[in-house]
Amino acid sequence: MFRLFLFISLLPIGLFADVTAPLEEALKKQSNHESVVVVFRQIKEVPALTDKIKTMGKLWLIPGKAFRWELGDPRKQTIIYNGGDVLVLDEVKKTGERLSKDHKTVKPLFLTLGMGKEASFEGLSEMFTITSTNQAKGRYVATFAPKPRALKKVIKSLLMQVNLETSFMERIGWVQRDGSETMTEFSKPTLNGRIPAAIFIVKEDSYTWKK
Repeated sequence: MFRLFLFISLLPIGLFADVTAPLEEALKKQSNHESVVVVFRQIKEVPALTDKIKTMGKLWLIPGKAFRWELGDPRKQTIIYNGGDVLVLDEVKKTGERLSKDHKTVKPLFLTLGMGKEASFEGLSEMFTITSTNQAKGRYVATFAPKPRALKKVIKSLLMQVNLETSFMERIGWVQRDGSETMTEFSKPTLNGRIPAAIFIVKEDSYTWKK
């Protein structure tokens, strides 16, 4: 679907060439997309809660450059990146926070969207190693484990599921060290449409900003 799917580039070419070939072929078809707009559902499990938290959301993405991630209907949180700081907005309390794209709070999202230096083959190959793969009924599933110690402190594992017929990502799942699990399920995206520049602009005076 979009550059977030370059995750598979992290796999050593020779060692996993056969088992990753179907997924790599699907990802090649997605490499030239100029923009992506997609609705998703996020399912989160937190150790302190007995029920799963299910939330709808929407993503606008210009691969490698900018994104707007909205969660909730009505909207509860917005995360925007347009080349500078990551703006994390609480739409209920109307507060905002500026974070580095390497901050542990937004790092999983950046990795999910294939943003930053880790989106390159070299960068991703340093970040993760594959732990299992499975292909059945036109779908390919792979799980990964982080390599760097700093990332291991936050993330335990990553799961990706690709629809091989349509060549887009259907699910991305994270298991974090605190025991929380997040699965994001994507609908079929709208590709290469024009995204207005205003989508990535924040009216900063509408929020109270944390120092």
